[in-house]
Amino acid sequence: MRRLALGARAVPFLVALVGAVIAGDAGWAYLWETVWVNDRPLPSYQPGPRAIGQGAQDVPLWMPPPRPGQKIGELVFPAEGVRVPVVQGDSWADLALGAGHDPASVLPGQGSNVYVAGHRDTVFHVLSRLHVGDLVEFETPYGTFTYQVTGAQIVPPSDTAVTAPTPRETLTLQTCWPFDYIGFAPLRYIVHTRLVHRPHLTNGG
Repeated sequence: MRRLALGARAVPFLVALVGAVIAGDAGWAYLWETVWVNDRPLPSYQPGPRAIGQGAQDVPLWMPPPRPGQKIGELVFPAEGVRVPVVQGDSWADLALGAGHDPASVLPGQGSNVYVAGHRDTVFHVLSRLHVGDLVEFETPYGTFTYQVTGAQIVPPSDTAVTAPTPRETLTLQTCWPFDYIGFAPLRYIVHTRLVHRPHLTNGG
């Protein structure tokens, strides 16, 4: 009986201990994805010869293609003073490193719909504060591409029209919605932008 009593008293302690470990791990991950997100040492994409002026005019942008998990640049939101690293890929592991570029979409400078996703409670909470006319800068190894916000919409996850190619270059930013939802949010918040300035690329790029 005494052993049973001791065991019964130990159960709440063990439950509390496990809860504390889980909470601590989640808190540590949250700090890495918010406060320290720009301090992570990420493998960076290295552009081909065209971007460094070796005379390879026939080498297209983003060749060789970025590999999953490589940092391809940073999104800058000047009005909010926010910088967000962008990695290639949109898996859970990729989105834990920053915002993730959908590999099925084009990359900056390729003239169509550049699609980037991020978590609403970390790197892309800033989307809730954007307004039409705000600028979004995408700093890449090729220079800075500047986009201007044209609008936003809320769509279900099944809406694939927002990922479709566009006739002119756009940057589409996606996060989950509602922003204050607890758990997996049921909808997607989409910010649409258009390209307003692109860098002068070496060798006529």
